[in-house]
Amino acid sequence: MIKKSFTYYKIPLLISATLAITILASAVVRQPFNIIEVVVGCLLGTFILDSEYLMYAYILEPKSEFAKTVFGYIKYKDYKNLLEFINQHKDEVKDKALNSALFQIIMVAVAIFAIYASTSFFIKSFVLSILASSIYKLIECYFEGKTDEWFWAMKSRPKKEGVIVYIVVLVLILILYLSIL
Repeated sequence: MIKKSFTYYKIPLLISATLAITILASAVVRQPFNIIEVVVGCLLGTFILDSEYLMYAYILEPKSEFAKTVFGYIKYKDYKNLLEFINQHKDEVKDKALNSALFQIIMVAVAIFAIYASTSFFIKSFVLSILASSIYKLIECYFEGKTDEWFWAMKSRPKKEGVIVYIVVLVLILILYLSIL
């Protein structure tokens, strides 16, 4: 389980570690408690987008076959196979709330408030990690040719060039936020 999980989360964890190092360096964090806040915030932010599949099973479609299988794995505490099942069947979940352009736009706005209003390094790193993970998932969808799923909330889907521009804008916003810290 650990090997398959590591394979699936290798790049998101690398992004999370890079983001944590960047936040620690740019914000000049020196207190041990603040360093722990940054590291934990970045790690937790990596996994938030995958919690959507549990949210789908418990809240949105609890009677679907996907949900019944998820419930079975959780009931018997078979987390290894739960993770494998979710990774293999993640395309069965349509109209994803967290893995979408709408959620990214909301996270851009939330990140502004987190950076300016919060003094907690945990909140700042958590929100920025969610945004960075979301950008990575979008890039992953772009290379898989599944960007229509990402823009499901919009009336007209952007073309490939529009998606690239959108990704570049998000990356520039993330860099701007990191420079503000």
